Amino acid sequence: MKIIILLSVFISLNACCNSKTMAVKETNLMTLNGTYHVKTLNNIDVSVNNMTINFNKEESVISGFSGCNRFTGTYSLENGLLKVGPLASTKMFCQERHQIESEMQQVLSKVNEILIEEDGILKLLSDKKIILMASKEQDNKLVSFNYSAMSRGRFLDINVNDSLVSISKDREAKPISKAINKETWKKLNSLLEAITLDSISTLKSPTEARFYDGASIGTLKISKNGAVYESSSFDHGTPPQEIEPLVKEILSLSENIE
Repeated sequence: MKIIILLSVFISLNACCNSKTMAVKETNLMTLNGTYHVKTLNNIDVSVNNMTINFNKEESVISGFSGCNRFTGTYSLENGLLKVGPLASTKMFCQERHQIESEMQQVLSKVNEILIEEDGILKLLSDKKIILMASKEQDNKLVSFNYSAMSRGRFLDINVNDSLVSISKDREAKPISKAINKETWKKLNSLLEAITLDSISTLKSPTEARFYDGASIGTLKISKNGAVYESSSFDHGTPPQEIEPLVKEILSLSENIE
């Protein structure tokens, strides 16, 4: 009787674990969107060829660069199974890359399963064998921040990107810069995700001391993927609530630069 009970418990726990694993896989697959940079084909490093795969989740379109030509087609994804339809391609001839391009197209035609790791690594499989690995292009590398505070007696200009934070307190002086670490950059982008960029130009300042020289005029600019989003002006030190955590974090970074 004890053996039967233990066996039942084991089966229940195993089913629970398998269910959790499947849930994690399905959650990761929901992130299949955007551009991936191909690292390996059939376990061979091909990163020097700068090949890419782009998944458009809304339209179920796959496209990319196969080393010489660009390709496009459709795909379907269900329960971890990926099916790529016939691909159309441009017709440029690159003799030195013909073989690698042909291999890329063959791999895409054979793929029947997909995995996405938590770190954004994409794995395409054929009959349980990994035939392509690629890494997700990180949007936050195309992000930068600028905060300025200006008045008759103050000049403050702070610029932050994924590698540096620089600050200038004098219009004529050269900015002082300092490297930014990954954790800090991750925190800035986490704060950015909570902001609706299209609306920051309409955010209302909670105070109006800048209109009678009681505060410097503060402005936040965010550049993302080639677009620039600029806030309306506000009193330096008291930004609108929606962008306050991000502004305070940028100001905190500048305080540590000497």
